[in-house]
Amino acid sequence: MEALSLKKNMLWNSVGSLMYLGCQWLVTVFVARMATDYESAGVLALAMAISNIFAHIALYRIRTYQVTDVNKSVSAQEYVAFRLITIAIGGIGISIYIFATCEPSTFLPVFLYLIFRAGEVFIDVLHGVDQQNFRMDYCGKSLFIRGVLFLAAFLVVFGLTHDLSLAILGMIAVTYPVIIYDARAAGKFDKLKPSITKHRAFELAKTCLPAVLGSVFYIAVNSLARQYLQIHSGEEALGIYASVCTPAVILQAGASYLYSPILGVFAKHYLNKDAKAFNRLLGMVTGGIIGLFALCLVGFYFAGEPLLDFAFGESILPYVYLLYPALLCVVLTAYVSFVSDVMVTVRDMRGNVIANGIGFVISLPATYFCVAQWDMNGVSYSVSLAYFVAIVVMLGFLFVRMRAVAKEAQAV
Repeated sequence: MEALSLKKNMLWNSVGSLMYLGCQWLVTVFVARMATDYESAGVLALAMAISNIFAHIALYRIRTYQVTDVNKSVSAQEYVAFRLITIAIGGIGISIYIFATCEPSTFLPVFLYLIFRAGEVFIDVLHGVDQQNFRMDYCGKSLFIRGVLFLAAFLVVFGLTHDLSLAILGMIAVTYPVIIYDARAAGKFDKLKPSITKHRAFELAKTCLPAVLGSVFYIAVNSLARQYLQIHSGEEALGIYASVCTPAVILQAGASYLYSPILGVFAKHYLNKDAKAFNRLLGMVTGGIIGLFALCLVGFYFAGEPLLDFAFGESILPYVYLLYPALLCVVLTAYVSFVSDVMVTVRDMRGNVIANGIGFVISLPATYFCVAQWDMNGVSYSVSLAYFVAIVVMLGFLFVRMRAVAKEAQAV
């Protein structure tokens, strides 16, 4: 019965996550189809890229820490309070970044999209409570509802006004009330009223800071590459690149479904010093991601062009060549995210930040060279190179850590 219930929860979570991701993709499709050019799509892509940096700061890598906190050493009230703090800090920091790097004409839609993402980031900590209590069906239902609502709001408002800022405002208006549903669901398992001491907040901040820096380095590789493309080739080029590459994100989502629900299993194997079971699970997830990549590669070979034609029209067909490098880029993005989460699970925060920091440093000259050389495809090439290096370094750290665990287990 418990296994059946777990499968039902996982099914709900997968369906909801796919719906949410699909609706996000459809927003990028419709903004390109309904506008007269790709400029609005480019501004939206810019807003999404910058909001990703904000989200990784505000999330503070706590979800992974939370769901692998098998002994519940931190209360739900403390997780909620800490999330509110990180949202505020992330909002202030990214606002300064926007004023320093963006064109004034993009300020309003970018800021509004940050507000939209802030709601999503807050709900994430409530979903962490659900996941700790093996009720990810609540997460899936929330994602399903919010996806349908924000897509409908975007279509109605943008269709009537062709104003991107108003459309994002509509997305905010229909999704924020869903926080009530999530709070009630998570509230069945624990008290959620924000409460945290300065000492506990500092402790959490200190513990997760290296992983957060690693996360910021990780997301900055992609976000800065896209932003540089906008500076180098214009908003329309970024809109075209984002539109073509969005279907490949299906791979990234599918990979996250493979490993996110079993991070707690990784944690248990690590705490039990069962290196063999840990490594076996690592290999299974790696094989699953590679298999998913192969499946998507075949699928896009046969259906990629018709899919893009259906979604964006004939004007996008000259840019189909962007899809295959993007697919490689996305699989490496998914895998570096997975290995980063595993590093947090084994509490190797130092290795996480070093590996992702090296990837980020490599991405700076790589982005400049690759975009200059290959324009839109240069984004995929530079990001792929940076993430490949980060993965190799992290796997090296993980190998050393698990070899030490195996030796400890033999000594007992």
